Amino acid sequence: MKRKWLQISYSLALLISGLSFPTYAADGALQSTKAIVSKTEWMKGLLDTLPVCRISIPGTHDSGSIKGGVMLETQTLGIVEQLNQGIRAFDIRLQKKDTKLGVFHSHAFQEIYWESEVLPAFIHFLKAHPSETLIVSLKKEGGELADYSSLLSASLKNSANAYYFVVDFRSDLRLKDCRGKILFFHRDRAMDDYPGAACTNWIDDATCLMTLRDRNGEEGHALLEDEYQYESGEGAGKKIEVCINNLNRVSEESVTLTRWGITFLSATGLPFGTPLVFANKVNKPVANHLMAGSKRNCGIVFIDFTGGQGGRKLVEYLINSNFN
Repeated sequence: MKRKWLQISYSLALLISGLSFPTYAADGALQSTKAIVSKTEWMKGLLDTLPVCRISIPGTHDSGSIKGGVMLETQTLGIVEQLNQGIRAFDIRLQKKDTKLGVFHSHAFQEIYWESEVLPAFIHFLKAHPSETLIVSLKKEGGELADYSSLLSASLKNSANAYYFVVDFRSDLRLKDCRGKILFFHRDRAMDDYPGAACTNWIDDATCLMTLRDRNGEEGHALLEDEYQYESGEGAGKKIEVCINNLNRVSEESVTLTRWGITFLSATGLPFGTPLVFANKVNKPVANHLMAGSKRNCGIVFIDFTGGQGGRKLVEYLINSNFN
């Protein structure tokens, strides 16, 4: 009886918050996506006590890459547009450019800078929407590590910025610990007293158990899938398989565990298997699989071309799955 009353109370709370549940057709197609008050504040409807690792979080791979031609472009929407779309995880690749850190994909400068455009956009968004939290993966995309470390450290140690950072990582971080803040995942060590978590044992082009380490030695783990290199676009079937396998594993984790889940839907098989070719072949089938199984607790999912039909479908499902 008590459990039933709690379920009723929770459903009422969602309705009072302006939330409704998504509906699906027999084939798993999403019929209604009106499950949130606003994509800019969809986390507002989640409980403070919810572990962040148990949330389905849509993200963008190579988030700033909208230039460089078909071989390097991975998005059509800019950072601000992605935030407004509901994206809450970002993959930012940086290299020294002039006197700042430019956003790059391979050799292609994206004509935006970390210090003057990207980080301020994140902070401005969190000021306006303090119910939200952002996961930001940072990676050196080229150049000297000393330059990357010096410039990134300066921006992260700035007291005006640091207020908006999750300083200490724990695998069991709750949403209340992270609201209005950025949780950084560092793929390259830039400083000793870094905020967030350092990523170690991240095996290139592989599925693996990755370690997330706090600056004080606290450790957590993530079920990581980042298989991205194929011979051509014909490898999309294999890519779909490895993505689904990781998403199933993350979704089916015991609620008592606090392992994180990270799945990259991005891939390439140049010269003809461009990121767009893979996105067009991968995004929709993965979305259909999640819908058909009513998958929840999907972890962080990094997606290419979230402005496309398959990308939009994935983002909407991942957000809505948190309220099923």
